Amino acid sequence: MDKQDVYIISVDKPDVYNLACASLTLIAAKQIDALWSDLTWPKRPLPLLEIGCGTGDVARKVLAPRLPPFTKLVACDISTKKLEFCRQHNALPGTIAYEELNVFEPDLENSAVWQYAPFGKVFGLMLLHWGPDDRHAIQNIHKLLVPGGEVVFSIIANMVFSAAYEDMAKDSRWSEYMQDLKKFISPYEHCEDPVSEFSQLLNSEGFQVLRCYVAPQRILFPSKVQRRDFLKSVCAFLDCIPEDQKDAFLDDWMLRSEKLKRLSKDVGRSENPKFYSNLNIMVAVARKL
Repeated sequence: MDKQDVYIISVDKPDVYNLACASLTLIAAKQIDALWSDLTWPKRPLPLLEIGCGTGDVARKVLAPRLPPFTKLVACDISTKKLEFCRQHNALPGTIAYEELNVFEPDLENSAVWQYAPFGKVFGLMLLHWGPDDRHAIQNIHKLLVPGGEVVFSIIANMVFSAAYEDMAKDSRWSEYMQDLKKFISPYEHCEDPVSEFSQLLNSEGFQVLRCYVAPQRILFPSKVQRRDFLKSVCAFLDCIPEDQKDAFLDDWMLRSEKLKRLSKDVGRSENPKFYSNLNIMVAVARKL
């Protein structure tokens, strides 16, 4: 599973928010296609949970079409604004329910999602790298699953922007705005063997690991502007930066990322260069014991 895939972002997505979502949906579809045959489906349909559903594109376009008949899909996110977006643009009455949940927090039994449990499957796609401590999230997922239920994870082991963030946090121009840096660094950013570390964590929390690997990925952008817009949409610190310094912050971030080889371009034989974002994604499938 070491083949490098290229995901092309559509050029007809002018809205920054949807542009970022489009690339992640393509990645999720590719991953789920590769893993779907590993999953087992009981005769009695159990609900499926997607954690961190974002705009709902994966729930509506990737997961829902693949579900066995009469399977309920619950898609949750921490953001109420994103959930409202889901209900407006990715509704599927009778199949998808959108609910609020922070899987990193302890108050699971009082959440709206708890009423649908137990789940036969949980999908945590491009999720756990957003929290510095993923153990509690995994404990909550274990509680939500039926015995024998399965969970699918995809985690960015080396995020596009993390190394550049760490570099910028030492710069006097930006340090005061980046006090919460650790919250936005993947727990596997500096891990030499993320597969072993994550597998051990899953085993310790009552899971049998069925599959776990890391694959290098590239996101291909049609232009430098499109790449900048994508990065702008996922920048954790941009709201903290004064308005008159936002462009300078983004420029510095991209320059440092290029130097660290997290961003790259390839002119090749074409007059128009191709712009890439380089990252490593860890994918895992596990079963609750």
